[in-house]
Amino acid sequence: MKKLKPQTADWAQIERYLTSAERKLVSAHKILAFDEEACLQQAYESMLRAALGFMFSHGFRARSQPGHHIAIIEFVKSKMGTPHSGLLTLFDRLRRKRNLALYDDTGFVSNQEAQEALDAARRFLEVIRADVSARKP
Repeated sequence: MKKLKPQTADWAQIERYLTSAERKLVSAHKILAFDEEACLQQAYESMLRAALGFMFSHGFRARSQPGHHIAIIEFVKSKMGTPHSGLLTLFDRLRRKRNLALYDDTGFVSNQEAQEALDAARRFLEVIRADVSARKP
């Protein structure tokens, strides 16, 4: 089964997704003071929202099926290429850590991991925002 389906680029929708990603990052910063796990989850969701906006800007969306977060990350990797491979590796690592924290009691999140998630999400949003802005008609 195909992982992606075409979607007409709706620049207002894309902007809403990017703005939502930025709000989630602000929330993640605030949450860090009292809940590292929730901070990491919000940082990951921020990256996911930005990735969805990026995907929409290329005229695609992920099908709702098991593994669709992986499909989103793979799509972004295919479009962004080597210069951002380290950042995309962190994105995927956050996906796996979030799943552990959510579904397994071995998924403890340290303050350092939460801080790294915030930094990765901030850098990811900067890259996505710049890319989308450069292509926006």
